[in-house]
Amino acid sequence: MVWIATQGIAGTQLQSVVALTVILAVAPSLKSQTRSAAAPPPDQQSKNRVPAFEVATIKPVNTKALIQVGVDVAPGGRVSLNGMSLTQMVGVAFHLSYWQIEGGDWMDRNQYNVVGEPPEDERASIPDTRHTLFGIQDERLRQMLQALLIDRFHLRVHRETKTGKVFLLERNSKPFLLRTTRAISADSDEGAAPDSLGKIEFAGKWVLYNTTMSQLAKFASDNMLRAPVLDRTRLPGSFDYWAPPEDWNTYQNDMPGSFLHMIGEIGLKLVPSKGPVETLVIDHAEAPSSN
Repeated sequence: MVWIATQGIAGTQLQSVVALTVILAVAPSLKSQTRSAAAPPPDQQSKNRVPAFEVATIKPVNTKALIQVGVDVAPGGRVSLNGMSLTQMVGVAFHLSYWQIEGGDWMDRNQYNVVGEPPEDERASIPDTRHTLFGIQDERLRQMLQALLIDRFHLRVHRETKTGKVFLLERNSKPFLLRTTRAISADSDEGAAPDSLGKIEFAGKWVLYNTTMSQLAKFASDNMLRAPVLDRTRLPGSFDYWAPPEDWNTYQNDMPGSFLHMIGEIGLKLVPSKGPVETLVIDHAEAPSSN
């Protein structure tokens, strides 16, 4: 988590997901057909069900206080969104960057703490708790968050897509300097296994921890390029990196420039291209209903 005063919060670190599955009812005229055609078997019904949290709470945040800001995903898929505006939560749920969301100003003025618990019988099947401060890796958890926002904030949205500038994250000819994040056994003398939080930070030099290539691409899209960045590296797993100390003197006042320099130095490149650029338009939203 990040501690931050909410006065003047700018939702710049946001991070897209497929639309919710629509369950179609069987028309009465089909009753004369076979039972399997009229009513899918239980396992198929389970596949068609829209994922939803079993229990969820939404609480307004005192914006004059020092609060936690960011996403947390606990084992079993328990999702916590802390000190986040509706626009930020929409970005997390739909896996979009802040610049890709259009909506009303009030959605940025109010912050909320949200906690969602998946159904008990599904918790064991959600092993992927990887997340960043403004993103969730597991698609089902994002769908559950979408359903929650639609239900409690009466959210209605539509998507618009046009062709525009995109970037491709690819390998370049230099050696690949990121090292694979090493999982540490819980019973090891070296301590517990690293958590599922992926972090990309800048403090005069860049530090990557437990970061996948898709997360790196999303970070570049959200914060540096304001354009879609597509991962074309084909590099699985997560990685760590600490920039050399000399970056502090060269780029301490130029974070975008230092990021692009770092990308090239670690064995990657961002290639301009053309492709689909998606925008999510919020047609309607209301203050959340009570818990």
